[in-house]
Amino acid sequence: MNLVFLPMFFLGLICLIFLGYQDIKTREINIVPLLIISVIGFVYNVFFGIAKGFLYMYILQIAISFAFLTIIYMLGKITVYAYIGEGDLIALMAMSFVSGISVLFTAFVFLLSTVLTLFFPVLFLIYNIIKGNYPNKPLGESLILMSFGFPKDVDSLTNFYTPLEEYKLVDNKVVSKITIRPNCSPEQQIYELKKFSTQHKIEKVWVSPLVPFVLILIISYVVIAALTYFNVLSFLGNLAVSFI
Repeated sequence: MNLVFLPMFFLGLICLIFLGYQDIKTREINIVPLLIISVIGFVYNVFFGIAKGFLYMYILQIAISFAFLTIIYMLGKITVYAYIGEGDLIALMAMSFVSGISVLFTAFVFLLSTVLTLFFPVLFLIYNIIKGNYPNKPLGESLILMSFGFPKDVDSLTNFYTPLEEYKLVDNKVVSKITIRPNCSPEQQIYELKKFSTQHKIEKVWVSPLVPFVLILIISYVVIAALTYFNVLSFLGNLAVSFI
């Protein structure tokens, strides 16, 4: 384990925890702390990179991370299902500047974060079964709703949730349709839903919480850094570089 990386690891961790708290409170990420730690990390790692001989690997890591995150950003522009907030992408890029650990460090953090999000449907399903939350819909639609969210009072909805149902009036009858299209700015949708629910006495609606992605990044950051300190990812990173 190389202790030279520890100060930057803890600096990055403290910054991510602060951003996670900020994201929970306001659903926004202030990029100023990310820019500050990126500059600090760059100066620190260039200095020790020259002294310890890992400067080439560090610069290569930044280049690979930039290319990788640019692709992710473009995919998010093409389809909303691949969308990741700009603040989260900048946080990932900041990790590259702070970490001089492994060429593929940021990529592994992102991939692990993506894998962790795949457990959410299972957790939602278990939660709804325990709570007895069963939609009055066909089995297939019920499983979708139970796997992506939970019922919540319409009056208590905030922009921290995205509705999984759309209501409309058809032949003087209120009907609902499932929508699992991600909506990271649901303010207008919630406003219209509350207005419609007041008129037609809808008390509950199935919603999905907008979990701050930076919270998942914190877990992945700690796990990947811990694995890297035991040289597992360094070996994989060096192996990948040998094919470049």
